[in-house]
Amino acid sequence: MNLKLTLAALLIAPLALTACAKKDEAPKTDAAVEEKVTPEQQAAIDSLDKPVMDEKNTDVPAEVANADADAATPATEAEASQAAAQ
Repeated sequence: MNLKLTLAALLIAPLALTACAKKDEAPKTDAAVEEKVTPEQQAAIDSLDKPVMDEKNTDVPAEVANADADAATPATEAEASQAAAQ
């Protein structure tokens, strides 16, 4: 009985101390810090932030990649099976 009481006290004491502890009032930093970007900095960012499109994308030919979605997608299952058979 004494062992159970001691064990219960050891389990409950940290919870009670944590719940009753004084809360630190930290300044709220929810607002985003506004950094001013100069036009020169923005131009440098824009010059670096332009990916070269399709430079290494060689797995799909251009005529397939640039085809209309409706023309590339068969309207019926029969057309799809015929296209797969070819």
